[in-house]
Amino acid sequence: MSAGPILSGGIGDGPAAALQSIDTAALAGWASDALIASTLLMLVVLLVRAPVRRAFGAQVAYALWALPVLRLVLPSMPETWHAAATPITRAGETISVYMIAPAATAVTTGAMMAAATPDVVEPSFGAVVAGVFGGGLGSALGAAWAVGALGLLVWHLLQHRRFCRRMLDSADRLDDRDGVRVIATAAAPGPLAFGLVRRYVAFPRDFADRYDADECELALAHEIGHHQRGDLFANWVALIVLALHWFNPVAWHAFRRFRADQELANDARVLAGRSAVDRHIYACAIVKAAHGGAVSAACHLHTITDLKGDCAC
Repeated sequence: MSAGPILSGGIGDGPAAALQSIDTAALAGWASDALIASTLLMLVVLLVRAPVRRAFGAQVAYALWALPVLRLVLPSMPETWHAAATPITRAGETISVYMIAPAATAVTTGAMMAAATPDVVEPSFGAVVAGVFGGGLGSALGAAWAVGALGLLVWHLLQHRRFCRRMLDSADRLDDRDGVRVIATAAAPGPLAFGLVRRYVAFPRDFADRYDADECELALAHEIGHHQRGDLFANWVALIVLALHWFNPVAWHAFRRFRADQELANDARVLAGRSAVDRHIYACAIVKAAHGGAVSAACHLHTITDLKGDCAC
């Protein structure tokens, strides 16, 4: 009589628990595949960015950074693709034909043929990881990864909010260019662009005193270019990718190089078709405006780290 409740509980809880285990394992497999593949793509971009820039220009080198992002967004290859490719890979194999006595049945023949040519599906690396870390250890690692990713992203959001508030608290409105509000503020260390919905370009208050009119105009063109190209949005996408890879030193280095390539691509856009005199003026403005720190989501004219990196590349 007591077997009824026990059997009912096993039937009710078993499928749900099994489904949750399968979902967790599938998520772990997808995450490991995506993170490893995107890391490999980051390494590829780090290796080829300099020769690509020399051969095809800074714009193309900057566009290469879309590859790791696309790999994170696109789904993994299904595990059955190995089976689908099997007939092609076996095209050169030798086929042995056995003559079966008439007494043998068709079932025996089919079984022998199936045993001679087994259909093997090789598991992906993500499936192996899901199998190994599908238990309590996998849950703990997944929780640590999620906490780290969310913590880094929230920290950047709070830092950027404080930064924007500091820029606007002491700001004087100077001009409006192409839907971008130009302000002067004592909080700006140099020319910079910020804001996704309300778009701003900030200059230091003494910028007009330290730079001539041509340098100011080129610096403004550079910062407005960041808004026009969507670089502020790209920075937030890159920060999300960095948050997913918060434990990965390759991703931190790739993020810094991504920002350097972003500045070089914008420089190329500003200087396209300009004279050698304008290029010299622009270079002087960059050197004068270079400063020590930078907020990750904002676009600065150039930092000292950027200039050192440009010289090293």
